[in-house]
Amino acid sequence: MIELDVISFSLILIIIVGLFYLMLRKIIALHREVSNLNIEISDHERQLVEAAKKARDDSKKRQRAILKGDISEIIAPWALEGVNSVKELRFLGSPIDFIGFNGLDVEGEINIKFIEIKTGKSRLTKDEKRIKEAVEAKRVEWQTIEIKSLPEAVVK
Repeated sequence: MIELDVISFSLILIIIVGLFYLMLRKIIALHREVSNLNIEISDHERQLVEAAKKARDDSKKRQRAILKGDISEIIAPWALEGVNSVKELRFLGSPIDFIGFNGLDVEGEINIKFIEIKTGKSRLTKDEKRIKEAVEAKRVEWQTIEIKSLPEAVVK
């Protein structure tokens, strides 16, 4: 009976040690996995910080380009050749920047110019190109609209 108890105890002890060993291996594997995940998280955090910095730098560059363009549009009328005075220009802003009426300040014929200001590497937009093509193809018209009387709804 004592032998049976010793054998039973030994078997139980072996089973407990075996389970402990398996649990220890699992804990070590989980620890490695947590370490790897922490490394990945650090890498992602670093990438996120770099991406945010890059986005801020890009935003600053774009803001500067827009600001330079806006300033150029303000200064440009005084630097334009073929315009006698700034009074000959009318600012539109969109879809083109200016319409120039060269010769408007003096008697005689005038020339009408559609003027778009570009700075740096900026290019004509799709609509600006279409307007340029229409002007170059002389698809430009004059239209006078006469209003005889206002409708009553507008007068009230």
